[in-house]
Amino acid sequence: MLLNTFRKSFLLTFLLIAVNLLQVKAGAIDKAFEALEMKDYFKARDLFEKVEKSDKLAGNFGLCLVHVAKQNPFYNLDSAQVYAMRAESFWRLASDKDKKKLAPYGISDKGVQGLRVMVYMYATAEAMELRTIEGCNSFLKRFSSAPQKKEILDLKATLSFETAKAENSHQSIKKFIQDFPSAPETVDAKSLYEKFLFEEKTKDGSVESFRQFVEDYPDSPFKSKADDMIFEISMENASVKTVHDFIKKNPNSPFKNDAWRKLFRLFAPKLTAAVLAEFKLEYPQYPFMDELDDELNILTMQLFPAEQNGRFGFVSRNGKLIVPFEYENAADFSDGLAAVYQNGRWGYIDKKGKIIVSFNNDEAFAFNNGLAIVERGDFAGVINKTGDVIVSISYDEVFEFRDDMASVVKDELYGFVNVDGELTIPLKLEEAWDFSESLAVISLRGLKGYINKNGAVVVKCQYDDAESFEQGLARVTRAGKMGLINAGGDSIAPVKYDRIGQFSEGLACVLLNNKVGYIDRYGNEVIPLIYDGKPEEMVRFAFSNGNAIVRKDKKYGVIDKTGAIAKPLEFALIDAVKDGRYAAKKKDKFGFFNEMGIDVIASKYDDTGGFSEGRASVKVGDFWGYIDDVGEIVIPAEFQQVSDFIGGAAIVMRADFYGLINKNGEYLIPCGMDEIVATEGDLLRLEKEGKMAYFDLRTKKMMWQAAGF
Repeated sequence: MLLNTFRKSFLLTFLLIAVNLLQVKAGAIDKAFEALEMKDYFKARDLFEKVEKSDKLAGNFGLCLVHVAKQNPFYNLDSAQVYAMRAESFWRLASDKDKKKLAPYGISDKGVQGLRVMVYMYATAEAMELRTIEGCNSFLKRFSSAPQKKEILDLKATLSFETAKAENSHQSIKKFIQDFPSAPETVDAKSLYEKFLFEEKTKDGSVESFRQFVEDYPDSPFKSKADDMIFEISMENASVKTVHDFIKKNPNSPFKNDAWRKLFRLFAPKLTAAVLAEFKLEYPQYPFMDELDDELNILTMQLFPAEQNGRFGFVSRNGKLIVPFEYENAADFSDGLAAVYQNGRWGYIDKKGKIIVSFNNDEAFAFNNGLAIVERGDFAGVINKTGDVIVSISYDEVFEFRDDMASVVKDELYGFVNVDGELTIPLKLEEAWDFSESLAVISLRGLKGYINKNGAVVVKCQYDDAESFEQGLARVTRAGKMGLINAGGDSIAPVKYDRIGQFSEGLACVLLNNKVGYIDRYGNEVIPLIYDGKPEEMVRFAFSNGNAIVRKDKKYGVIDKTGAIAKPLEFALIDAVKDGRYAAKKKDKFGFFNEMGIDVIASKYDDTGGFSEGRASVKVGDFWGYIDDVGEIVIPAEFQQVSDFIGGAAIVMRADFYGLINKNGEYLIPCGMDEIVATEGDLLRLEKEGKMAYFDLRTKKMMWQAAGF
């Protein structure tokens, strides 16, 4: 009922295109898309599975749409990703005749490519909302080829660094550096590590402790300070000025270089481009200037693909053209390399524009952990960052590495290769899915089970459906009923439920005979099945921040993890908590109450997208606007579509064109754009009349724009 604003409109666009049934004759595919349009996901899934047997492209395309829809009992981004990649593969294999036949359903090059865009967008939003290291790890394992990977890696590094700093020891910082050697925070971490180590070893402030430190850690950047302290205790409270004075007064000192490094650390405890530039101007005699230049060019440089006059190049974060506009197409940088297209072939360049991998590939995908999938002719394989073939380019299809294993397909049989390119599980499987927690789902005579990395069946093929393991548990289905098993195949929850939802905060919603309750990770029914429910409502009933939405006698309320009522069952609808508030419908109008169950905004709006950054999108009549924390309209309802606020800005649509407003409703970009898409690094990519530009959410200014934009 509630629109998730701009992100939901993206999925809606796909569904509207896919189900344009009035223009085509009735058939199996039509019925499948019709069921999807009616949100009959059970029927849609069954029909698309049947379609898939005769039309791999249409079947996998539809199954992806089934599994990517959030208000859906089959919502599963891992499955959606698999079907998206399969749809991409079958699209490449499809004839022009088949493509033309499927075009009325929205199955086009753009439509097929857009499947994974949806999956990655939703997965990124979930990880960013969860904001935990575990959530980041799950994203990186499951969606390692997503263009948002760097954003999640940066979030994981940030969270890990905060944890390491809180422990206040050099051991914790050292572990962070080992785990995240390329993270932006690593520069600060290295300085912090040396600082903690020095302080812990010389905490008594005695000359002997400093001497022992020099002896034990002769290569430490704090050696200069230790030596300085031995000879001049006054340097104990060193500053930029005192260290610089030492350098000037002691030009032949054996500690001069160490003193320079110390001066730099004091000047730039937090490394940024602006601080580095200031330091270089202030101290042109710094003997390690090349290191600063390398730091800037390698660690901090971000490049973004840009198009001008039909040619692609790369611009930096400050809008400077770094790689000239000389390519026919270009992808984002990943692992320091970007795929570029020229004369019908793909190659890879580094951030200086140097060609690293020759233009000898028909398809080239992003690097992940030093490896990338490429296609040459009708076959696929994997190369490393020097262009050496690691997995033989001889397979019909190669999937991304998961858990250090990648599934490969040849002559319709599946197998697995490891990161060394060795075919460790032969091509004998009817069908196989990605490894997760060292186990992979396989299909044998239409039934599903699990194998380990040696290819041995550890859970026999006895289920109609089986899902990947997550935190030691997997959902399995037999005869229309669902249960839970552990990695040994033991039953944790019996195969008796009509549906089991995803675990959230240690509990999973279960459905049986239209009644809903909750089980723990041991299969115990900790909250009885006394509430009403349907399969499509399972996502809504998940626990969040210790509470869950429930329904009984057509009324919604909220319970806590003990089953106690936290908000009475008196609403026609409640949407999941967002920014600390629930949106709830009463008497055909929406209002808000907080996580403590206290009403904070009266029910008076026709619809709402929930709060973000102190603003909530609300619908008044046919149009959308925004209210503030006390429920006052601060941006009038005059837009066709609106998004959440991100970085102080929201995307809006008016007169069928997109624009950008700030939290006061002032236009940052007028509604004249054909498209506005969020990218990594707080940037928005704009498109207008075939021209491209980038808008920086941090500065609220255009970062770069094509000539004539």
